[in-house]
Amino acid sequence: MYALPFIVFMRLHRAALDARRKDRTWKFLGWSAVSGVIAALLIGCLLFATVVLFATGLWWLAIPLVALFAIPVAGSLITRHALVPLGLYKTAFWVGHFTSIEDSDAMALVFAAWALSHRPSTAGEVWIAARRDRRRPLGDAEVVTTALLASARGDAAGARQLMRSTLDLVEVHPAVRELAGEWLACDDAERGAWHELAADAAAARFPATALTFLLEGVAAQRTAAPSAPSAVALYARWIFAPHRRATAQWLAPAPAAAVQRVETVVETGEPAPERAPLPRAVAAHLHLARKATAGELADAVGAWDAALADAATRTWIARRALELDAPLGAAERALVDVTRAVTDELATIADGAKLGAPSGRGRVGGELARRLRHGRLDALEQGFSRWEARSTSGQALPPIDEWREWIALRAQYDAAVTAGGLDLRRLAFPHAYKMGNSMSAWLWNTRNEYALSHAIFTWLLGEALAVGDTEAIDMLTRNSRLAVSTRTGRVEFPNS
Repeated sequence: MYALPFIVFMRLHRAALDARRKDRTWKFLGWSAVSGVIAALLIGCLLFATVVLFATGLWWLAIPLVALFAIPVAGSLITRHALVPLGLYKTAFWVGHFTSIEDSDAMALVFAAWALSHRPSTAGEVWIAARRDRRRPLGDAEVVTTALLASARGDAAGARQLMRSTLDLVEVHPAVRELAGEWLACDDAERGAWHELAADAAAARFPATALTFLLEGVAAQRTAAPSAPSAVALYARWIFAPHRRATAQWLAPAPAAAVQRVETVVETGEPAPERAPLPRAVAAHLHLARKATAGELADAVGAWDAALADAATRTWIARRALELDAPLGAAERALVDVTRAVTDELATIADGAKLGAPSGRGRVGGELARRLRHGRLDALEQGFSRWEARSTSGQALPPIDEWREWIALRAQYDAAVTAGGLDLRRLAFPHAYKMGNSMSAWLWNTRNEYALSHAIFTWLLGEALAVGDTEAIDMLTRNSRLAVSTRTGRVEFPNS
């Protein structure tokens, strides 16, 4: 009977949090206020009950009472403001078990990794990793835990990639996704990547915490988004967010962009002197080495094609061959050698900057396009083949390592087809489909890694739709609609 008010308050508190996760409007602040009021009432009732128990000599009942009713409500606050800054990962692990009824191990692992990321230690990473690896099959909590461990090691790029990869998993722990979204929002703010943060907010990729909601408002203001909050609305978000002393800097308007000095050219009425094709090609090549962009690469390739096809360049090379008493055919061999050397350097620059081949079809342009297309295609096919070979040899990796290998391979594929365009995508997909379909079937049927397998099937279906492979679309559609069992429930997919 006495526990009934506590149970009612806890259910109302949970309902307010669930409602808040569905909104990014003023309702978010409203539900946050409701949640806070209910939490205050619950803690107030708990303190009153604790005093009564101590007064009646039943102090020993106060300990389980606090564990059962205070920690589930205030556990996140305790973890954020005490356990995480102090790096108390073991305490955070056990507190995490009380903050969630459904799959409490998920929040326990994430809380522990969150605390460790503030005070890293090798022993702590081993302790958390051992508990993570005992959980099968793979889900979003294991991925976020691994991302936080990567952050603890200083690998921000790896942590960022892992956090974003949770969007491909069908298992969803809302509190875990909230923390992932908050980490990404803070990372974007630190890097000044306001456009990335604004895009995440507009697509509602992660449920927002109060801190994420504040940073999203700052990003909207700094990118001049139509949905940008007013100064008053942003201040209201700041009031509800934690770490107000650190985030107060974002309340000020963004500094105006520095005015750049523009050099003016005095008009003399005379046209600028035109460089000869070969010097112009050398200058474009040197400029590309300093600033590798698609436009600069196209300029350099066009300049080299023009220079090597120019009659004056050929005449100069032939004259130099005669002056040096070179053997017959040396001039043409010199052109071939120059073409090869230039193409080698341009291919290295293009690969490093992940640039596609320009449309030029001269000596350099044609060879560069062929080399980039076949080089990237060969690298992709080798990567997918090595990956799939493990399914036939039975060389199983821990689930989180399977996931990391997959997202690395997918990133390589995405970078290659982005640079190579639709033609390379159409050439690369058949092999990726064959290897990926085999690997995901093995993960589903043999390893029981349903969420991981489903993510691969879904990605392959998106690629099949992009290249228009009707046979692959039919099979992958059936596979991607298979129901997936997760710790948060069985996920069903519509048949149409």
